[in-house]
Amino acid sequence: MRPKIQRVDISTLPKTVQQPYVITEKFDFNIHEARILIRVLQQIKKHQFIQMGTQIDMDNNVVMRFRPKDLTVGNDLKLVYNALGTIRKKEIVVKGTTTDEGQEVETRTITGIINEATYSTNNSFVDIKINADWYTILVDLSKGYTPYLGNVGFQTGNKHHLVIYQYICQWHDEGVIDGKTLTEAQVRKDFKIFDLYKDFRKVIDRVIEPCKQELDEFADRSFNYTPIRANPNATRGRGAKIVAISFKFYKTSTEDINSTYEPKRAAKKISEFKSIYGFDETQEQQLGGLAKRYDLSFLSALEYENRPYLLKQENFIEAFHKIIIERSAAKK
Repeated sequence: MRPKIQRVDISTLPKTVQQPYVITEKFDFNIHEARILIRVLQQIKKHQFIQMGTQIDMDNNVVMRFRPKDLTVGNDLKLVYNALGTIRKKEIVVKGTTTDEGQEVETRTITGIINEATYSTNNSFVDIKINADWYTILVDLSKGYTPYLGNVGFQTGNKHHLVIYQYICQWHDEGVIDGKTLTEAQVRKDFKIFDLYKDFRKVIDRVIEPCKQELDEFADRSFNYTPIRANPNATRGRGAKIVAISFKFYKTSTEDINSTYEPKRAAKKISEFKSIYGFDETQEQQLGGLAKRYDLSFLSALEYENRPYLLKQENFIEAFHKIIIERSAAKK
């Protein structure tokens, strides 16, 4: 059965939370909500502290700015705004203290994965507010972010494939834990499949096998699997019922890539910039170099913030690079 209430007391989480599956295990994210969380972790991973477009407001929220197009695949931004609404309903309980009549007392604050989202009506930006205490957990979680998480999250349209990849990253310790055997109940629960398919064979055919194919193509880790029957020698009848799956994890032959660089996404953003500023091929290559060095969400938000100024400049790349250096230096 699917969980009815999605609320997590973060004090119950492990002291070291470095893999996104720790949170995915607690909540049933749809793919659009998961993509928002991925972009949050990606931006934190790049900077590892509060900086450009990220500040604490009077209500103890960290504010992060994104371009809506960076939070989804395709051009249907309604999916983004709907997901921003639903992800707020996934609640986090944060421990704290306050003073009451001169005495310090413990408190509990119920917040959301995000507290609030404000977006421009022209779809140019969205500001996401996150409780500052919860944000510190996200900083820890971001250590488990890799560009492969972004690849899987934005290449697949199936949330179960993303969950399985995160599960592998959580448990795969090469030479120590190379696999796991899960019962049908564990597969349904751990991979958030629940009662989606009554027949367990359909789970294998429609989730497990397609997921393996996608991870082999897009991720740095994948798996082989072997269905386990109630009676290993049975070919029909009750004994032939598949009751578990044995998974063997492995690293794929995918080449290592930089921590936040995603070539397809970078190429799309460069194309957008080119249509605005009309730069030549040399400048296009220079911008490609910047995209490899700096977080793309950071560059995107910085460009939009300074667009009126940049449009007046004779050399867009030179002016943009100067702004990037100045802003980066100011945060150190």
